[in-house]
Amino acid sequence: MQAPTKGRRVPNEHKPDEKERQVVVSVRLPSQLLERIQAIAAVQSSSANAVIREGMDAFVRERVASAEFRAASEAYIAKAQAQVATALQEHSAASPA
Repeated sequence: MQAPTKGRRVPNEHKPDEKERQVVVSVRLPSQLLERIQAIAAVQSSSANAVIREGMDAFVRERVASAEFRAASEAYIAKAQAQVATALQEHSAASPA
């Protein structure tokens, strides 16, 4: 499997505008998955980085739109609000009036 060429400019690759900040993230992938990503990139005349970025964007959009995520996020917010309320009660009970 041929590795993607570093620094190659590809017309359909995501290009951030000046306001969008990108960070480098190190991720461990099974070698077979990386080979599949590189094959997709080669077929699409893209980079493995672009394939991974597009795949993660689609995954996050799909996950956030799911009913399961909505329920879990509402439960998380309710728990956090309860914890903050408890902390504020303890704070106000300890404060001199």
